[in-house]
Amino acid sequence: MIFTPWRSALTYAAWVTVVSWLTGTVVLAGYSLAFGDRLGPTGPEPLTWCRDQAVFLVICTAVLTLARRLLSPLPRWRTVLVDGVLYMLVLGIANAAPYGGGNPGELLDAAALYSFFGLFTLQLPTAWCLSAVRSGKLDAVLKKRYTLDGNERSAAG
Repeated sequence: MIFTPWRSALTYAAWVTVVSWLTGTVVLAGYSLAFGDRLGPTGPEPLTWCRDQAVFLVICTAVLTLARRLLSPLPRWRTVLVDGVLYMLVLGIANAAPYGGGNPGELLDAAALYSFFGLFTLQLPTAWCLSAVRSGKLDAVLKKRYTLDGNERSAAG
């Protein structure tokens, strides 16, 4: 059985999540400056924005780490597809959850809106590109199987 070690999966997930989030934040700041808006989180609760972004970073890193750890190593194109969908879902749901209220339809609409917003701030394309680049650096390890008498046996035999 082949698997990805925790350290390799966590490093991959942290790179994809943090760098793409930073790209989205910098592009959003650039948009704000270009259109004369106030730089930084707006609204009555700027600390809420910071909390929500921290929650996104932790949840997305955890989801991508678990995906790489629990799924067997995939070819690059499949890794980008699987992790890209997971990243987009976490991005949409984590950012929309505070605004979703009790209506699931509103939550899905807000999640789709935040996913499209991730496209325009280049956060999603950056995540996809980083996933393609960093997936080549994932380690794959062959898990040893042992027999009842304690001798090693290969996974194939």
